[in-house]
Amino acid sequence: CSSLTSITIPDSVTSIGSYAFRGCSSLTSITIPDSVTSIGDSAFRYCSSLTSITIPDSVTSIGSSAFQYCYSLTSITIPDSVTIIGDYAFRGCRSLTSISIPASVSSIGDSAFRNCQSILKYVFNRTTPPSLASTSVFTGINNIAKIYVPDESVEAYKTATNWVIYADYIYPISEMEGDN
Repeated sequence: CSSLTSITIPDSVTSIGSYAFRGCSSLTSITIPDSVTSIGDSAFRYCSSLTSITIPDSVTSIGSSAFQYCYSLTSITIPDSVTIIGDYAFRGCRSLTSISIPASVSSIGDSAFRNCQSILKYVFNRTTPPSLASTSVFTGINNIAKIYVPDESVEAYKTATNWVIYADYIYPISEMEGDN
């Protein structure tokens, strides 16, 4: 469906299946209704014209490769309801400049933020570091990027499994510029 530019999903839909909109390269906007609880694997993969997306508070999981190679995505809102971010979920989202991960997220999949070289600010709100599936979650991280975490959790993040290689990027939230 490479010519599809916009879509409205009705409130009767509870899940967006795997590969649902994969390769919809002209899709610029999408509204996901509050009825949706899961976004399937590769659901928006290669939606290269999608610029922003708001995930409703009803969604609890973001599937593997869900937004992989969404090259034009400049902003995304992840709600407090999400607990799992799948493998490769945001891989290659090279237009994202910042992302905030709510305290509800307890696990982050392999290469979830791989090659997101424009993200200069990651904000993690969970006091206990979310489990990272591998050391490749942030592969290709920008040299000047900062990973902000709760002040009392800085050491926990710096020493956590698979986080330790990113220790030099980790800073307390209190030092974050007021531009988020």
